[in-house]
Amino acid sequence: MSYRIPSEGEISKAIGNVLVRNPHIHSQTELCRLVVEELKGMNGDYRAGAERIRRVGIRRGLFTVSISYSASSVTGTGEKCPVCREKLKSVRNMTLDGGMVELMRKCPQCGYTVRGNMGRPARYSVNRRF
Repeated sequence: MSYRIPSEGEISKAIGNVLVRNPHIHSQTELCRLVVEELKGMNGDYRAGAERIRRVGIRRGLFTVSISYSASSVTGTGEKCPVCREKLKSVRNMTLDGGMVELMRKCPQCGYTVRGNMGRPARYSVNRRF
């Protein structure tokens, strides 16, 4: 059972075709299923994973991602965005006594934010960018 890995350009073309027909997709699983069907129409041997499809779409600016969060018992925020793998930027504020406190971390590319224990992405909704 052989397969081929499509290039980033072919994935972005398939995402674009899917988003023309479905401008709003409610989950990453649905997005992956539709894009893989489109890729198989291009070449029956193509395979791509959900995370790669999501990262290509975000990096190419094909869609915006709305993230629903779930509570997590892990308090560490991490250095990389779990959505697009970019480095998270720290948002800080000065306290009354002159110290600095970190309010949250935010991804400059996809908009992922993490505050305290509300850091685990639970669902991705995709909206076509016009």
